[in-house]
Amino acid sequence: MIDLVQSWTTLTSSDKEIARRQHLLNIILLALAVPGFIFSVITLFRWLLGSTPTTEDIAGLSILPLSLLSYWLSHKGQVRFAAYITTSVVFIAMTASFFQIGIGHVSIVGMVMVIVTAGVIISSRAALAYSALSVIAYSVAGWYQNAGNIQTVLLPSETVIVDAIGLSLGLGVLVIFNWMANRDIHHAVQVEQLFSSGLLLQSKKLEDQIAKRTLSLQQRSLELQAISEIAGLAAQRLTSQNLMSQAVEIIRDRFNFYHVSIFLLDESETWAELAASTGEAGHKLITSHYRLAVGSASIIGWTTANRLLRVSQDITNDPFYYSNPLLPDTRSEIAIPLAVGQRLIGALDIQSNEPQIFVEDYIRPLEAIANEIAIAIDNARLLSETQARLERIERDFRGQTQDSWARFLRKRKTSEYRLSRQQGPISDEMRQGMEQAAESGRTFVSSESKELVVPVQIRGQVIATIGAQKGEDEEPWSDDDIALIEAVANQTALSFETSRQYTEEQRRVAELEVINRVSQAVSQMLRLKVLYRVIHTQLNRVLGEVDMYIALYDPNTDQISLPYISEQHQLLKMESISFGQDLTSQVIRTRQSLLLMNEAECEAAAPGEKQIGRRSKSWLGVPMLVGNDVIGMITVQDPLHEHRFTEEDAALLLTIASQIATAIQNSRLMEQIQNVARREHLIREITAKVRRTPDIHSTLEVSAQELGRALNVSSASIRLGVQSEPSDAQDTDNE
Repeated sequence: MIDLVQSWTTLTSSDKEIARRQHLLNIILLALAVPGFIFSVITLFRWLLGSTPTTEDIAGLSILPLSLLSYWLSHKGQVRFAAYITTSVVFIAMTASFFQIGIGHVSIVGMVMVIVTAGVIISSRAALAYSALSVIAYSVAGWYQNAGNIQTVLLPSETVIVDAIGLSLGLGVLVIFNWMANRDIHHAVQVEQLFSSGLLLQSKKLEDQIAKRTLSLQQRSLELQAISEIAGLAAQRLTSQNLMSQAVEIIRDRFNFYHVSIFLLDESETWAELAASTGEAGHKLITSHYRLAVGSASIIGWTTANRLLRVSQDITNDPFYYSNPLLPDTRSEIAIPLAVGQRLIGALDIQSNEPQIFVEDYIRPLEAIANEIAIAIDNARLLSETQARLERIERDFRGQTQDSWARFLRKRKTSEYRLSRQQGPISDEMRQGMEQAAESGRTFVSSESKELVVPVQIRGQVIATIGAQKGEDEEPWSDDDIALIEAVANQTALSFETSRQYTEEQRRVAELEVINRVSQAVSQMLRLKVLYRVIHTQLNRVLGEVDMYIALYDPNTDQISLPYISEQHQLLKMESISFGQDLTSQVIRTRQSLLLMNEAECEAAAPGEKQIGRRSKSWLGVPMLVGNDVIGMITVQDPLHEHRFTEEDAALLLTIASQIATAIQNSRLMEQIQNVARREHLIREITAKVRRTPDIHSTLEVSAQELGRALNVSSASIRLGVQSEPSDAQDTDNE
């Protein structure tokens, strides 16, 4: 029976609120169906016994089918509609009882049940509406009853039993509703408590997760901060040593490690040398030039040999741990290779005073930091090398510029230009300012701001100064005036450099033209004296009017001949001189060019020795070489001006000397060939004449004559026979 009732009250809605209302409605419908069924059975028996059905009987019979209809609608999901039908049926029945038997009976309890049911099952608005309808129905019924319009009014004393039963049923239903409400409230409270407990547990879990996540984010923030700071070090263009020193300090401070150090491989890649380390222990290790062999029984040795990361979570169990007395608190260690591409440059060593500290969350960021350090170190190395090369190039270029300007200025006759409204010497303060500006490369302004000197600089080299001086009654130099003169100095420097470069280009063109013409003269096989004059003429085009002489050295006689001497366009002759200590002999002996810039240098180079030609104030001599043999030298000299010649002049003259040496050597070879040919021709002529003689006497006579002519002698004799027998001998003389 219970199972049957439970099956009738089975809920069909998945919505909890609708299911609750459906459950209450099923109970009410079951409560109405039972008395409705009993009333219907009694009414049917009465009809069978001949009783006439009344309006009340018909209304009572309608309760059962309407209850079934509401039950069907509830199971179809129309709970609200079914509830309206049920409450409306009960309300109508109670209202009808008011007009049938009068007010003041149990029907009032029925009205209360309708209101409570509407509030529980439908809504508060429905309960309010039924309350208003109940008041209206009660008031109208009471008015009808007081007016005597209800004929069948029953006194309360006549319906005590029925009212008691109805009251009991109504109160029972209210008690059931109250019990169900309390049960629901209790269930709701339990659910709420369970839900609150779940929320508390979930909140605790979320707090733990948030704490872990916060710790992880803080750790990640420290990692990113460390990586960012190390990357920032690379952007600061620090030296490799400063970068590594700051990097190890950042890693130790950000991660709270015990000790951090960086090892770099030496050039042979056999040793890992300590390059940066933290703390006092690190300072002592660096001072002692601490290093570990690659492949040694140490974590650094293993890492640099295998090019792999090595972690020692507990150093007591690691056979490769190398104990350092300066780091007694080490409990765990990690070494990460520092590599750029496939090239290993060293290793990052990190030690902690806690075991099992280097978990995966630590290793990944440390590897990223090691990569940043490796790249930063390599970039710093490349930057340092590039800066060194640039400085060397800049230094060489400045030196070349300075030398070029020095050569250029030495050839200028005027070194100072003056433009003044008042003639007079330059003040001492102005002179001092010029010297100071030339040395420092900065603008000089006198104490009273009347004298101003601005350096003219090209690539950091001061090549000139611009001085300006105001009169006593004029305003001092203002900042705008100084800026204007400095701008003019910059433009002047550019103009000077352009002019110098143009002059040097013109000189190079002239030098190439001279070399070309000398080459043509050598190729034309000119006579040496003519060739010497051509060379002198071409040199005058480049060097200006200079004296020149050519000396030839004979190692067999140790004599120096002078085939060409020209002074002031006059050709001179001079006897050969002995090889000694003079300037000419020095150039031939050393096979090196000799450049003397002034008269003092000329005197100091060969003290007490007589110079060839006039006393010189500028002297330049270069050797003439054929292979490794020196055959002489060529000299240009200026008896009037010092600093006349430069290294460029020496290079030009050395090129020409090489061509002259080739021409002289070719001339000597040609002369030897011609002598041999001439001697062979004479031998053939003498032989032919001797063969044509008819007898011995004629043969001897012709031979003597031809030998005397060939040897260019006035007397020649041929003796035939033995000296001890003069009677048999024949003498033939050619006078």
